[in-house]
Amino acid sequence: MADEEGADRWSGIGGAALLKAMFDAADVMAGVFELLDDDYRYVTANRNAAAFYGRGEGGLDGLTGRDLGLTRAQIDVRLTTLRACWAAQEARTAEYPFSLEGGRRGWFLGTFSPMPGERPRVAFVVLDVTARHQAQRDADRQKARLALALDATELGLWEYDLAADLVEWDARTRILFGVDAETTIDFATYAAAVHPHDFHLVEAAYGGALAGKEGGAYVVEHRTAAAGARGSAAWVRGAARVVFAEDGRPRRVIGTAQDITAQVVARERQDLLLAELNHRVKNNLATVQAIAAHAFRSAGDDPATFRRAFEERLQSLARGHDLLTRNVWETAELTEIFAAALAPFDQTCVRLHGEAGRVRLRPDLAVSLVMVLHELATNAAKYGALSAPGGEVAIDWSLQPQGLRIFWRETGGPPVSPPEREGFGSRLIRTALGSFGGSANLAFPAEGLICEMTAPLDS
Repeated sequence: MADEEGADRWSGIGGAALLKAMFDAADVMAGVFELLDDDYRYVTANRNAAAFYGRGEGGLDGLTGRDLGLTRAQIDVRLTTLRACWAAQEARTAEYPFSLEGGRRGWFLGTFSPMPGERPRVAFVVLDVTARHQAQRDADRQKARLALALDATELGLWEYDLAADLVEWDARTRILFGVDAETTIDFATYAAAVHPHDFHLVEAAYGGALAGKEGGAYVVEHRTAAAGARGSAAWVRGAARVVFAEDGRPRRVIGTAQDITAQVVARERQDLLLAELNHRVKNNLATVQAIAAHAFRSAGDDPATFRRAFEERLQSLARGHDLLTRNVWETAELTEIFAAALAPFDQTCVRLHGEAGRVRLRPDLAVSLVMVLHELATNAAKYGALSAPGGEVAIDWSLQPQGLRIFWRETGGPPVSPPEREGFGSRLIRTALGSFGGSANLAFPAEGLICEMTAPLDS
C-alpha cells in the first residue's frame, strides 16, 4: 500500500505537489477516507488534519477512527455521510458539531466527494467554523435580548437610510403610527404620520441631530396624525441617533418609538389637579376667614363660644375635604356626604331615605353640602329634634328634572319658632348652595324645622 499511495498519493485527487501545497497553506483540513465494513481509514491527510488530532504531518495516514479513540457514535455518524456520498456518487456538504479534547465542542463545514475507482474512497475538505458559529449564536442571543427588551419596554424600532430615502419600521412602530404592514415608508410617509401641529418639533430635533448637535442624538414627543385609529397611539416619544460616515456626512438614523399616551394624560391630569388645588386652597382660606369673622361676631365677648363655633365649622370643612381626598378630588357619593356631615352626631335618631342608585356630586358642591348639613345638624342638636329624647331627623332625597332635591324634616323635638335674627349658620345654609345654582329654603313649623335643598347635577 505504501508503494501505491506513497509520495504520489495526492495525484488521485488531481493535484500532486501543487495541490498538496495549497491544502497545507490554507486553513483547511483535507485528505482521503477509505470506507471499511464498520469503520473508516485515512488514506492520507494534510498537516492541518493531523494537527487537529495532535499529530505531525502524515500522522493520520493508515489510521482508523477507532485508532484515534473516537466513540462508536462518532464513527457511525461519519460513516453515514461517507456511505451516502459514495452510494450516490455525488458530493455532499454539511455543517456538523464535533467534540474536541477537554469537552469542548466545535463546529465544522465539510465537503465530501467520491473518488473515481472501484475502491470506496471519499475525499474531504473541512473548515473549522466554530468561531463563525459562535458569532452567529451570539448574534441570535443579542437579537433575542433586544426583542425581549423592546417587548418589556414596549418600544418600536426603526431605521432610516438617508441615501435611499427608505424607512424600516417594525410591527410595533407601524401600529403606533397607524400604518399597515404593506405600506412602503419613506420620509414623506413618516412626516404625514406625525400630527401637523407637532411636525415642527420633529423637524427641529431631527435637523439638529443631522447637524451633529448632542452627538447626533435627539428625543422628541409629539402627537400622531392617526391618533386612536387602527390601534395607533395618540402621543409618541421618539428617540434616535444619527450614524455618520467617515467623511462626516449622515448616512442613516436608528431610533425607537414609544407610546406615551397614558403618561401624557397622567401629566396633564396632574397639572390640572395642581391648578385645581391652588384654586381650592385660595377658596378655603377665604371660607376660613368668613367662618372666623362670623363666629367672632356671633360670640360677642365670649372667647369659648367663638372657639367652639369656629372649631366645629373647621372640622366640618375638614371632613368634606377628607371625603374628597379619598376620591382623588373627583366626585363624592351622596351617602358618603351625609356620613361625613353627621359624623359628630347621634345618627340613631337620623333616618335616611332616597332613590336607589349612586348619586355623585362635584367636589366644591360636595364640600358646601357637607357644611350645610353640618349646620342643620348642629342647630338640631342645640335647639331641635336631636336635643330631646324621641326626636328624629328624616332626610329624603330624590332626583328631579332640575337636579337633586334633599328634604330635611325634624320631628319630636321642642316647639320651633322662627329666629328673631339670622345668624351665620342660617346665612350659610341659605347661601352656600346658591353659588352652584342650587337653593336652601328654611321653614319653622312648630313641630320641627324643615329645610328643602336643591342642587344641580353634572351629566
